[in-house]
Amino acid sequence: MLTEREACNAVLTKLDHREAFAVQSSSLSAHEDYWIIRANSADYVLRGDASRCYVGVNAYLVDVRTGEIEIVGSGHSVESYLQDKYDLREAAGRHYVLRANFARSDKHAIVHLRQALECTLQRARELSEGACFWLTGTRGHLQVAQELLQQRGVATSIGLVDHALDARPIDARTWYWDALKNVLRA
Repeated sequence: MLTEREACNAVLTKLDHREAFAVQSSSLSAHEDYWIIRANSADYVLRGDASRCYVGVNAYLVDVRTGEIEIVGSGHSVESYLQDKYDLREAAGRHYVLRANFARSDKHAIVHLRQALECTLQRARELSEGACFWLTGTRGHLQVAQELLQQRGVATSIGLVDHALDARPIDARTWYWDALKNVLRA
């Protein structure tokens, strides 16, 4: 296992160009599989000169076994980045999908879905089919979509399947109700 010092040195070596860099913080991930290193210019870290602060990187992840370094951009949290990695590993080549968590025979749920999505009754019936996968993407993105639907009283479930069939792919652009609704109505 790579030590904290070795991980910090690996990151500093990667950053050592024409100017000195320093480590702001380092910690071991919750699963103890990555060192989470935050580093920036020495002028910023050691002397507090904000004009010398580099932006764009949230943290460097150093694999404790291999020493491989990954960069987490400033627009992402380390926790969600790692969770996506763990979810991908758990999926083992399968696809995460979101689908209805009510029976096709539940007329009340189908009418409610039609109203929530502002779609045709035919589309709501199609979405209620047991083999109909609505969406596919990372587990995290599907959880956001599931929460948006749950806020409108639509019951869904997330699962893993070998083939996502006709499921529509989603990403961070569908984290808002109108975008999600448009994807599902089509």
